[in-house]
Amino acid sequence: MVSTYDLIVAGLSVLLSLAVVGVCLYRRSSRRYFFLNFYLIASVVFTLGLYYLYRTEGYGSLAYYYFYFGADAVQNIVGYLLIASFFDQMFRPSLFRPYVRPTLAFFFFGVVGVSAIFVSRHVSQDYFYSRFANEFQQNMFFVGVLLTFLLWVSMSYLRAESRRFVLLVSGLGIYFSAHAVNYALQFLLKSDAATALLTKVPPIAYTVMVSLWLYTFLRVPEGEPAYVPQEGTAAEKPAYVVASAGRGRH
Repeated sequence: MVSTYDLIVAGLSVLLSLAVVGVCLYRRSSRRYFFLNFYLIASVVFTLGLYYLYRTEGYGSLAYYYFYFGADAVQNIVGYLLIASFFDQMFRPSLFRPYVRPTLAFFFFGVVGVSAIFVSRHVSQDYFYSRFANEFQQNMFFVGVLLTFLLWVSMSYLRAESRRFVLLVSGLGIYFSAHAVNYALQFLLKSDAATALLTKVPPIAYTVMVSLWLYTFLRVPEGEPAYVPQEGTAAEKPAYVVASAGRGRH
């Protein structure tokens, strides 16, 4: 059943998502961050659609069941496109840019194929839809964590173009990591009480992610550098590397 807590968190996430989209429209940055806004709009439609079906059809209805798994799969695909857009932006000045999109497409279809093969060998045809959607969802979140980590590695070597980009990727990492940890702990603990508690983590993680994005678009200018250069030879390194080296000498 949907609790009052769930409704409050869902309502807050919808308001924050619409606020981010509104700020992007006002600042005329929707085109630059098209997939980010598309992902937020898809999340809002998913949340409002679930609430509507919950009130009209009921939590245990087939309409709610099919909409939940189908719309969630679409949302995951849009989230993957968002990660791909970050990779494309990161590698834009690099020689590796022509290989980014084919590689990410290979990863995506690989996840779809692995999920379908695994489910087809373990469940009957009657349960294929729900099990495939669930397996696909889990695999996509783990792939999302992996790709977000690779984004961080890329930012360390290629120098992120702006502080805004770093914060946007950080928010995405919080959300996907929370989902991956949630699935892993549910698999390890296998307790109804633990499952009931862990299922409340991803909505909070989404709210934190969108709050960070809203702060980023409101307070962080587009061209603000990610790292502050230091004087002398230190200017060639990120500020946090220089600071760490300085602490090590004392």
